[in-house]
Amino acid sequence: MNAAATPVVACTVCGSSELETALSFGLQPPANRFIPAGMADCIHDRHPLSLGRCLQCGTVQLVERMPIEAVRPRFDWLVYNEPEGHLDDVADRLAGLPGLRPDSRLMGVTYKDRSTLERMQKRGFGNVSCIDESTLGCLQSPFGLESIQDRLSRPEVIDDLRARHGQAALLMVRHITEHAVSASTLLRTLAQLVTPGGYLVLELPDSERVLRAGFHAFIWEEHLSYFTAASAARLVAETGFRLVSLSRYAYPYEDSLIVVIDVVNDARAGNEKPTVPTMDDLLPGFARTFNLQRSEWHSRLSRLRQQGMPVAMFGAGHLSAKFINFFELSGLIECVIDDHPQKVGMHMPGSALPIIASSCLETGRIRHCISTLSPESESRVRLRLSRYFEQGGLFIPAFSAEPAGGGHG
Repeated sequence: MNAAATPVVACTVCGSSELETALSFGLQPPANRFIPAGMADCIHDRHPLSLGRCLQCGTVQLVERMPIEAVRPRFDWLVYNEPEGHLDDVADRLAGLPGLRPDSRLMGVTYKDRSTLERMQKRGFGNVSCIDESTLGCLQSPFGLESIQDRLSRPEVIDDLRARHGQAALLMVRHITEHAVSASTLLRTLAQLVTPGGYLVLELPDSERVLRAGFHAFIWEEHLSYFTAASAARLVAETGFRLVSLSRYAYPYEDSLIVVIDVVNDARAGNEKPTVPTMDDLLPGFARTFNLQRSEWHSRLSRLRQQGMPVAMFGAGHLSAKFINFFELSGLIECVIDDHPQKVGMHMPGSALPIIASSCLETGRIRHCISTLSPESESRVRLRLSRYFEQGGLFIPAFSAEPAGGGHG
């Protein structure tokens, strides 16, 4: 069954309705819609998905978006982990913010904030807590960040949270802003949980490397906004708050941005909104390389198949789902390898490729695996599957990583 996309009402940052499409991916299934065994031949929902930018503020974002109900997960075992190698440095910097004391209240809004708060505890901040997502009043279960952002954007929900939890001198918000239908509305409502003179701390994926390198599989229905340092600064200005600092931490594929905000209204914000680069050089190139990459992968995998060499995908995450579905590779890939106990035996969203445990590699039949793993994760996998590689097994990188320094900017 095909469903229509939710009509786009406004830019996620400035609220403008002037959005321009750069690349359409056509009808796509949600990447979390794993198919149970025995249902691979059934018809499953697909929705239009496209990427573009706001003509007013320049923010890159989804133009055709899937409805929240379509994105809502159907399995309670789906958890998304974010990179954490930079969090010790982040905690050191936050600990030095003016006005923060050992007894200051620090709070997080989701499970993604707990690891940062634990690091702050180790630095002498004893009054830390995290909001329990089950208290947000999400109407259906299971649910994910698509529902959490909706609830946290509602003033009545924030009023209830403030009555029950009070306000914090520092509120952590990791990897949720990019999920928001209106990122500026989300920030304004969350600011009501911060004491006067306190801080709102965002962590956002930095999409500049993704756009420049043509990592198309990183476009995901759950991420509505694709922030860069410039558009993150524009977001803060749109809220009327003051940008205290903006730091970038480099990773091989997608960097992390840490944005520290003083929620006291900045009188200059209404007149001095930072200019976001038009992306005229990035988005057309990102769109242009899509068909080129798709053609190259088809040619490469077709050659391997003609040589009698089956190819598998390694990792049954959303990057693999998008990679297979965007480039239409289901007929050239034999299976997807993953050891997640709930995923084994199921089928991938859209492509319906079977998900098989890595023990299948022991037969030596599959010599080539396309990997969407980060270099760090791949190193761990190589240690665990050392016999496979010793016998000539190969990982083909799905993305060509640019050199990354691993530090902050």
